[in-house]
Amino acid sequence: MAACAGLLVQAVILSAQATPPPTERASRTVWDGIYTEAQAQRGRGFYAEHCASCHGANLEGAEHRALKGDRFWATWQDTTVDRLLTHVSTNMPHSEDGSLKGTLGARVYADIVAHILNTNQFPAGTSELNDSSVAGVRIIRKDGSGELPAGSLAHVVGCLEKGTGRNWKLVKGSRPARVVEGQSPDRNAPLGDREYALMFVLTPLEKFVGHRMSVRASLMGEGGAQGLNVTTIESVNATCQ
Repeated sequence: MAACAGLLVQAVILSAQATPPPTERASRTVWDGIYTEAQAQRGRGFYAEHCASCHGANLEGAEHRALKGDRFWATWQDTTVDRLLTHVSTNMPHSEDGSLKGTLGARVYADIVAHILNTNQFPAGTSELNDSSVAGVRIIRKDGSGELPAGSLAHVVGCLEKGTGRNWKLVKGSRPARVVEGQSPDRNAPLGDREYALMFVLTPLEKFVGHRMSVRASLMGEGGAQGLNVTTIESVNATCQ
């Protein structure tokens, strides 16, 4: 009986060692091989049948946005594969009345996403992609997350100052954080050491000089190096803190 108990304890220990902790699973990225070559090939056929007319035969974009290259990074960098899969599964294929959305089945959508990842030159692995296997898998550049690319919709906080002429700028700015649909940006994020030129601002800002501001904008240049194409700008605090 004692021997059986010992074997049971040993089996539990081995099982725990074989299962990576949540923090380890959450640190996986698209560079870890999260789909198979066979799955991507199936996905290529499904994509050609259901998606190519809108997004181009080679994902280069047609009636709708491209799904590879700079456009892919602008939309999906620093998000996760499960978000990509959810987006594809709930919004495609496109139809005028929306009746085709979500009609292809979970495996077909997973195969299509495998094809998208393959076309963007992320490596294949030994296990097929599915909704549970890609939870928290990050979409990042190979050398790390880096700066968000130009055109990304992002959120920053900082302190409003007058620029040259009629222009405005944000100082003590935070690093751009991607705006994710369905999530509210952190208006209380820590200030940083960046300075941004504010472009195409329609909101009168004179009364907000010196305020801590929350800004949603499209990045002009990588990381907003050439400025922020402002979508919304709001005061968070009447002082710069």
